[in-house]
Amino acid sequence: MSKEEGHVLLGMLLCWLLNIVQLGIAAILLTTGERTLPTVFILVGAIGLLQFVYVVPIWRLFRNRGKLMTARGLLIAASITALLNAACWGGAVGRLHF
Repeated sequence: MSKEEGHVLLGMLLCWLLNIVQLGIAAILLTTGERTLPTVFILVGAIGLLQFVYVVPIWRLFRNRGKLMTARGLLIAASITALLNAACWGGAVGRLHF
């Protein structure tokens, strides 16, 4: 049986730190003017989907290096973020009156 290396908490913290960086980029873009507003909306509103652009390559890197627990923590945190994002969108769409 192979020993799984790494730490789940480290993977989760790494994912959420990268999410904060993504939101920071959105905040910087927001201060540059109205032209970037659609980009800011996408960066913030679709964080659950967009995070997989950077999470999957990092997950593969940890997995290939044998840090399976860290890779697992990364996926857990990404899944939590995606589910929370979907719940927020579901609540917002549920309140719309056409």
